[in-house]
Amino acid sequence: MARVIVKFRDVVRKSIPLQKETTTIGRTPTNDIAIENLAVSRHHAEIIQQGKGFFLRDLTSSNGTFVNGVRVVEQPLRDGDTILIGKHILTFVENDELAAAIAAAPRNSQDPDTFLRSTMEWEIPAEEVDAETTLQIPLPRQVDTPAALVVRAGTLAQERYLLRGEATIIGAAPYADIRLVAPNAPAVAAVIRYLGNHYEISPSETGLLLNKRKLIQQQPLENGHLITIQGVVFEFLAAEVD
Repeated sequence: MARVIVKFRDVVRKSIPLQKETTTIGRTPTNDIAIENLAVSRHHAEIIQQGKGFFLRDLTSSNGTFVNGVRVVEQPLRDGDTILIGKHILTFVENDELAAAIAAAPRNSQDPDTFLRSTMEWEIPAEEVDAETTLQIPLPRQVDTPAALVVRAGTLAQERYLLRGEATIIGAAPYADIRLVAPNAPAVAAVIRYLGNHYEISPSETGLLLNKRKLIQQQPLENGHLITIQGVVFEFLAAEVD
């Protein structure tokens, strides 16, 4: 059965089967996947089953919905696609072997600025939800020696940012990993994703430059690449260096 695996700050929170024709995602508890976080709109997105396939639809959310780092309005989903909503990563999976890995496990501690539940948790005991929906598998794509962005021009809170997570958000939004301070900076300007053996950057707004050329689609990052966003120039370093 198709399902989404929900992660926040690289911690697996839930694995939720897609049992309905339309699965809603948003901040209010009436959603099938409710994420109580201000980065998430009340009615943010929905996953719709159409025949044997699924597609994702953004519901004109304030901060956008991203599939594999690219902002989308509607997008067919493929096995393994990653959906970014706020700072939550939802991985769409259809592989039955993953379902076999689901087992009873202690609930992960909740971060103070987020709370996630499926609507079925309002109807059945919490211990039953844990047994059915908490993953007992290791997190993929963790990096021991992360790449880094070093600020070469412009002023930000830090001079160096380590890219430790599976997704790094650059923008003016309060939940961004790298906060832009320009008055006209977009909430999400770009997303950098770690894909196991390399990083990719995806623009969500126009005006992003990679090596002084306009970036219009996702692009692998190489050591020494220069990224210009809202007057700030970052250098991408494939590994942290002094």
